[in-house]
Amino acid sequence: MRLMIFSDIHGNLEALESVLRDAGGRNVHRSICLGDLVGYGPYPNECIERVRRLKNCRCLAGNHDVAVLWETSPYGMSSAAKEAILWTMDQLSAENKEYLTTLPDRLDLADMTFVHANPYNPRGWRYVMERKYALRSFAATSCRYLFIGHSHRPLVITRKHLFAVTLQTISGSMKIKVANAGRRIINCGSIGQPRDGDQRSCYVIFDSRKQVFEFYRVAYDVEKTANAVITAGLPSPLSRRLLKGI
Repeated sequence: MRLMIFSDIHGNLEALESVLRDAGGRNVHRSICLGDLVGYGPYPNECIERVRRLKNCRCLAGNHDVAVLWETSPYGMSSAAKEAILWTMDQLSAENKEYLTTLPDRLDLADMTFVHANPYNPRGWRYVMERKYALRSFAATSCRYLFIGHSHRPLVITRKHLFAVTLQTISGSMKIKVANAGRRIINCGSIGQPRDGDQRSCYVIFDSRKQVFEFYRVAYDVEKTANAVITAGLPSPLSRRLLKGI
């Protein structure tokens, strides 16, 4: 099976469509979205509806998804994130709000666990960017592979090491293959709001037969989305971040 894992779309329809076109030529059988369909970006309804139309796709809840439902308060977020959440609340259709209420916090499938932030306290939204949080995450699941998003940075974590994924150019795309060697935490990066200095979208394909993880970077029309952020009346720092990938 070839499983596509992606996360943190954040209302960026241009990025999402570009990634889906890229993945469409990579023989993907199923897909899992790790949440944050909305927040920051100008196309929340369109992104939710696009994910809902995907065949063989399951979706989890992210912190921005639950914030627009007032299940957690947006007032604990940064000023720009809070303003984007309040704006998104006014934009979402009743049907799409209802869809967000159905999203689970965690999914366990075969030898894999999927969650937006971490498995030991999914709605605590703690980033897994330090060893102590990685160890807590390993302890919270018996699965061999844990897939996460939330930080918007592609990472591979073992019990001994936390390291950023270094991508190499292959056939006009960007990927690295990480062979199986024990338990791992895999952060698939972000579709709509990368924060590792690379403005391109990032997603992962896991080939369960070959036991290989493939990281892909996909270019999209960043300026178009950045301009749409301003046109929508969203905070201008959200537009600048897209252009810089931070």
